[in-house]
Amino acid sequence: MFRGFLAALGFLTRFGPAAGAREADFAASVAWFPAVGLVLGGVAVAPAQALYGGSPWVCAWLVVVLDLWATRGLHADGLADVADAWGSMARGERFFEIMKDSRVGAFGAMGLFAVLAGKLVLFAALFESGRGWAVVFSFVVGRACVVWLMGMTRHLGRPGLGRLFLDGARPGVMAAALGTAAVVGVFLVPGRGLVLALVCGAAVAAMLSGLARSRGAVNGDFLGACIVLGEVAACLGMLA
Repeated sequence: MFRGFLAALGFLTRFGPAAGAREADFAASVAWFPAVGLVLGGVAVAPAQALYGGSPWVCAWLVVVLDLWATRGLHADGLADVADAWGSMARGERFFEIMKDSRVGAFGAMGLFAVLAGKLVLFAALFESGRGWAVVFSFVVGRACVVWLMGMTRHLGRPGLGRLFLDGARPGVMAAALGTAAVVGVFLVPGRGLVLALVCGAAVAAMLSGLARSRGAVNGDFLGACIVLGEVAACLGMLA
């Protein structure tokens, strides 16, 4: 159990040991994704609140930067790749060829700007309304969303690291991810905001699942995109 948590921490952040992971660790780590979101959110939000609690925009910017540093920008990179491939209107293997291109195209740049600017604005709004700890919850929801995306697309995995995670997203793990997010939300965002955050996050997972089905497969870029879009969706739900 502890090895699964450490593996998830290493896969999703720079806080855990990424080297030396066995193939079985990928699947075992999936159940711990929401818990890693809680750790990452706490590490990003706590110093921002402590140092700049009276300046919501500074807090928000610092959380965005710490998030990019802690995740090595991998999830944001996945979003850019999915945005480029989606914007091209390509299908089949061409869709995934565009994803693999290391160059960022116009749609990727627009997607990154929209999401990072969106996180900055939404985080600032939560800090300004005195709900800074709700930002932590958005990190939990984003990682619960990706567990659900993996569960809905387990049969669509392409060769690569992303495929190794899919086997871990079994129905029991999906239920546990939702339960973990709900329990954390009771403490951080009770009431209507909790429900709307989860509903908006589920919509993101469903949207990306539909895109993967229409293109015939899912890969690691989809998973990264789901995490960041799930964070944005959760914030929108909490602020609705």
